[in-house]
Amino acid sequence: MSDRASRSRRALGMLANLPFALRLGLMVCTPLVLAAIVLARQRWVPVLDMAMTELRVRDVGGRHTPLIGLPGRIGNFPDQGSHPGPWSFYLVAPIYRATGSSAWSMELASVIINSVAVCSAVALGAKRWGRSGALAIALAIAVLVRGYGLSVLSHPWNPYFPVLLWFVALLAAVLVLDGHHHLAAVVVITSSIAAQTHVPYLASAVAIDALVFAALLWAIRRSSADDRPTRPLGIALGVGIVMWLPPVVQQLRGDGGNIAKLATYFTSAPPEPPIGLGAAARLTTQHLDIWSTISDLVTRDDALVHRAGVGGGVSIGGVTVLAAWGLSAAWAVHRRERGLWALHAVTATALVAGVLSISRIFGKVWFYLTLWMSSVTMLMVLAIGATGWTWWRQRRANPPEKPLGAVLGVLTAGVTALSLMAAFTLDVPEDGLARDVDVVMPAVVEALEAGRGAANGHQGSYVVFWQESVVPGAQGYALLNELERRGYRVGVHPTWKVPATPSRVRVEGEYDAEVHMVSGAWIERWRDRPGYELVIIYDDRTPAQRVRFDLLEARVDARLGEIGRDDLIEVVDLNIF
Repeated sequence: MSDRASRSRRALGMLANLPFALRLGLMVCTPLVLAAIVLARQRWVPVLDMAMTELRVRDVGGRHTPLIGLPGRIGNFPDQGSHPGPWSFYLVAPIYRATGSSAWSMELASVIINSVAVCSAVALGAKRWGRSGALAIALAIAVLVRGYGLSVLSHPWNPYFPVLLWFVALLAAVLVLDGHHHLAAVVVITSSIAAQTHVPYLASAVAIDALVFAALLWAIRRSSADDRPTRPLGIALGVGIVMWLPPVVQQLRGDGGNIAKLATYFTSAPPEPPIGLGAAARLTTQHLDIWSTISDLVTRDDALVHRAGVGGGVSIGGVTVLAAWGLSAAWAVHRRERGLWALHAVTATALVAGVLSISRIFGKVWFYLTLWMSSVTMLMVLAIGATGWTWWRQRRANPPEKPLGAVLGVLTAGVTALSLMAAFTLDVPEDGLARDVDVVMPAVVEALEAGRGAANGHQGSYVVFWQESVVPGAQGYALLNELERRGYRVGVHPTWKVPATPSRVRVEGEYDAEVHMVSGAWIERWRDRPGYELVIIYDDRTPAQRVRFDLLEARVDARLGEIGRDDLIEVVDLNIF
């Protein structure tokens, strides 16, 4: 007991000696750490995009190191484009390998990367605004952690991966405009990761980077020869070249350049009409509605995810926030407060670029397409708060900051406590789909090792094929990934060359057997097909759920018949999603 107590005292002493901003950042990170511990106790089989992510993370450092990101709604299947770059895979890979290359290793990597983002944001706040700034940023990012939810921040899915890094990019841009020119490289790094990982960040990242480079060029023009920020400008440019080298190399290889696909995508008419500026403005007011978000933060573990999925008309609450920000920005410009002016300039740039980006969305506006707007909202709230505090200080002859710091600290601790409680109920994503694959894997492995059909155990080469009714491809990619995890040489037909990567394509004659996974209405089509053996059939629905499903299916079929769309009955059966 004495040794344990001594170790505890030493640990507390080390913690007390850390800089205030780092201690504060670590406190905000505690829900993420607890989330990693909770997830370590849960079996997880990545499905769909997460399975594709693990395939690419596994490739990092080898002959087939990825040079572009995950496939997206860019062009037409099977030759669709992908998100611009691979840096999310590069960041996850070292942690993934160092911790056993398990599915949980990806979750841990996401937690560590987001924890670094949290501490970096708090450190930026302390650097510019001191102790009160660190507390304000800590509260802001604690709200983001609570609002995005621990599932978002513990899984490196490409729409989720950059959400906190984007907030760091915006904060660093504010400091660059405020004279901390050496942070331009931080803006380039974090904005490049965001833009490469998920294409909806691209327009905003270009706008923020352009603002930062313009500020550096302006400072070079206005400064004396000894004080010109030419070195920060050169470093930022060099970092940018390094960050964007992989997708450029992929384009120059001539094997279906992704940059060309992205250029075609952005310069051509989308397959459906985009939602337009009006709908984008209305959706933005929903994100800016901090009054509704505050109440959601208490009752929901994913308030900002929920806010991103709210449709409908103009939010009055969001309009009031926008109006308050407009007034505070006008006051800051009028008073020529440089620090405030920088904060408002970055907010304005991110807001305008964000609205333009949202206006180009076509089809269903999935919640994950606008998650990044929450960081803009948080920056706007900080801009309003900083302007209000400056105005108050000028009117009250520098009031003491201790009461403000105490309030910010208490609120940060309270929000963090809510996130900590949420960690205990955290589940892995798509648990139902993942569990199905986990259940059938032993039978599949046994069949391969027993030489069923043309199988030849680990000496054989296999193609994984799937036809699914529930979420097409979700469990197929999971099966591919799980077999590869177990050391089998597996690949796919050329149809899936983009999502499964070209290096995994197998053509006739390059494999010994096929492993098929089918679900729903596809089962009957394959059950008695010559040349194939049924390895396992699995259905975890209760008898009551099966009866319910049959009733709903009959009702849908009948209604389609009533409206003269019998042609859709088979479509629905084969693709419920």
